[in-house]
Amino acid sequence: MAKKFNQIWINQTGLGKKFGLSAVQVGQILIEHELKDPKSGEATQKAVEGGYAKSTPLKNGVLFFMWNLQKTKDLISKKHTLLSEVDYWVNEVKKSLLEADRLLKEGQDKLAYLIADHIYEEVPQKIRTEVRMKIEQ
Repeated sequence: MAKKFNQIWINQTGLGKKFGLSAVQVGQILIEHELKDPKSGEATQKAVEGGYAKSTPLKNGVLFFMWNLQKTKDLISKKHTLLSEVDYWVNEVKKSLLEADRLLKEGQDKLAYLIADHIYEEVPQKIRTEVRMKIEQ
């Protein structure tokens, strides 16, 4: 069965989440490997020809690049450890908790409580208890 586009290609943000890194940190790694131009922010010819990047212009015509998940993951994992599924979800829940806290401080109580009430719903059921335990530590 053929893989779907989103099973092969990913943006820097999605790639970073797999390692607990920001999109900027991923970009820096790509620059270090000469796969991303530090000035333009675009994928280099080396990246495109090597199958690391694919041009996927946005609807408004702005040039945008997606990255080959397997190739870039292999590259990044030389220096960074891929997060376990539990640690990935711990990071996601912590980000949501920080966002709820920020909204609460801004006086947006209803939205903050809505986020807090549904914080674990996206976490896969099989690891929800383990994620909750790590968050509460």
